[in-house]
Amino acid sequence: MEKTFAITPWKYALLTTCILISALNILFFSCGVVTWGSASSVYGGYASALCGAAVFAAAFLGVYVSLKESYKYSIYYLISTILVMTLLATYFFTYSSMQGQLLRHFEERVKRLFDEKSIHVDTMQPIHSLFRCCGLDGPQDYLAKEQGALPGSCCYSADCTKPSNINDEGCATKAPRLLLLQAEINYYTCIAIFALEILGLFSAYFMGKARKLIKSKDDETPINEN
Repeated sequence: MEKTFAITPWKYALLTTCILISALNILFFSCGVVTWGSASSVYGGYASALCGAAVFAAAFLGVYVSLKESYKYSIYYLISTILVMTLLATYFFTYSSMQGQLLRHFEERVKRLFDEKSIHVDTMQPIHSLFRCCGLDGPQDYLAKEQGALPGSCCYSADCTKPSNINDEGCATKAPRLLLLQAEINYYTCIAIFALEILGLFSAYFMGKARKLIKSKDDETPINEN
């Protein structure tokens, strides 16, 4: 006699898992794009975005499967999740091997952009705006050399008339520190998503099996002819 499974626990387990995956994927996607993009790695940013989009697609399919309680679509979810896990594993090992290199490239980029700045061209604007910092060591880098003028990107809403609006920490320390935080979030959310994908596989498998058994029993129920 084949063992029976209650469909409801597995249905809600799959639904909850997919919701958690989607929430974590927001961090994975955003932090991954920022980390790769800050190091001027265009293809790395595209890879992170592709992984994030694939994770979202599989998670949304999982939500649909759990609400629909469909055996057929649970098979589709299992296949798509295995593909996503393969993609995530490839991304994870590539990212792990390059993380230190990305951070070094970013530090070199910050210094290069600062050296290329001029009174008329604010090459540090992307760094200032993203990491809320100013110059390499602080606003004094500009105040001492640019006739006392700060670029608007060094200040909140480009308003440097109020001292409280000025970003007083240098990008040489603050930007790498914040980028390292983004990199660590990307790293650990990738691990967490992979673990949840495994849980989603089990949930979808047992939910699909329960649905199949229920359908088989319905098909085998004799029709009373009175």
